[in-house]
Amino acid sequence: MKRLFLSLLTMVAVAACASPLAKAETPEQALAGAAQRASQLHSAKFDMQATVNMTFPPQMGQIFGQTGSSTGSMTVAVTGNGEAQFPDRYHATMNVKMGGLSLATEVVVANGKAYVKNPLTQKWEASTQSGSLTDQLGQPDPLSYDQFLKNVKSVKDLGDTTLDKVTVRHLRLAPDKDKLIASLNRLGKNPQAAAAMKQVLDSGTMAIEVWFGKDDHLVRRMNVNLDYNIDLNQLMGSLGTSAGASGSRLPAGSTIHASAQVVINYHDFDAPVTISVPTVS
Repeated sequence: MKRLFLSLLTMVAVAACASPLAKAETPEQALAGAAQRASQLHSAKFDMQATVNMTFPPQMGQIFGQTGSSTGSMTVAVTGNGEAQFPDRYHATMNVKMGGLSLATEVVVANGKAYVKNPLTQKWEASTQSGSLTDQLGQPDPLSYDQFLKNVKSVKDLGDTTLDKVTVRHLRLAPDKDKLIASLNRLGKNPQAAAAMKQVLDSGTMAIEVWFGKDDHLVRRMNVNLDYNIDLNQLMGSLGTSAGASGSRLPAGSTIHASAQVVINYHDFDAPVTISVPTVS
């Protein structure tokens, strides 16, 4: 009996020591698992917050409704929630605050085309641009997060934590800029948004943090921080507006400096979701 007890005790001890090692994943393996799991998703719901802080030379202040001889600044804040059908459509209800102005609207993106509900008329309009100002400034949308998981140069493990009572793994990613842009273009991402993203990646820095379930590898949160310079003529052109007060272009090289943070939280994975293309008035 004593010998049997010692044998059982030894087996338990070996199992206790071996189990963590057997289940341990390197950061790269864990990230690959999250990317694979993302490619298997059919739908998810999300909420998001984005803040863009911009500074610009005095001569550009008139564009943003500011006057004076000093450097100007502006903050664009976007909050929203909605649902996504992977890989190519999402619907979001959004609130955009900019320069003391607050606008509530809805956005539907489907098959690379965007539809925006005019906040004044409450009628849907087709847009040749992507759905929001943050997209024009090169921010990630709810559909493209898996590309940020697949196209990375390096991974840093920031440890485990808990989100909504789920144990998650927290990683910091350094993107591979060329591969990321190429993958977004292959997916048929809105051309204006893809061009803006390329400009951001070429002129600044991007840091990505991701939290995904330690057991199920489902992404619960993505945080993207950017710091970059952007050509104002190009930005105004992508937004469909004139850069100068009388429609003339600003001098070549006119730029604004922007820093941005985008946080997208995902939940209700594979819940029933129906996103229809709205009727344009």
